Amino acid sequence: MNEKNDKKRNQNMTENNEAIELSPEGTVTPNRNTTETTEGSENIPKVKEKLANLENQYLRLMADYQNLQKRTAQEKEDLYKYAAQKTIEILLPAMDTFDYAKSSVKPDSKPEKIVEDFNLVFEMLLKCLKDIGLEAIQDTGVPFDPFQHEPLHQIPTNELPEQTVMQVLKKGYILNKKVIRPALVAVSVKEEQKQ
Repeated sequence: MNEKNDKKRNQNMTENNEAIELSPEGTVTPNRNTTETTEGSENIPKVKEKLANLENQYLRLMADYQNLQKRTAQEKEDLYKYAAQKTIEILLPAMDTFDYAKSSVKPDSKPEKIVEDFNLVFEMLLKCLKDIGLEAIQDTGVPFDPFQHEPLHQIPTNELPEQTVMQVLKKGYILNKKVIRPALVAVSVKEEQKQ
């Protein structure tokens, strides 16, 4: 009878307190949920510490990202502001040559000297532009290329193949292998035979 009372008491304890389980031998063992809860409560400070570390990392990363955005915006603004600096530095020798030629022209200067100075300035300017990467499109006798040429008119002839550049009316320019202005050209077409 004593055994029956113990079992009933243990059963009541189990129903009232989920943290206790009755083993087949009649001994009381803690419920798994209690063990997990106990382990979980032991891990709470660790989890809080890890969460605080992650939050700090997040805040640092956000600050770094915002600084990067500001720095990038400033660099972009500076790039736009000083984009022409290298070009101007390359063109300065041509400006110097022009100043020299201008100062050497006097009212009694010979026309040949003025032409010579003008040609010197022009050659220097072309050299500077070539150093920047500018090339002129000025070839005649080449096939018409719609990417480099803009046809202004056609010239009937049987001397050249059809669609050949016969005359460059306005030079075109290529900057670092990109056409920035196509050449204005006259193109050959087959001359109709008169009968």
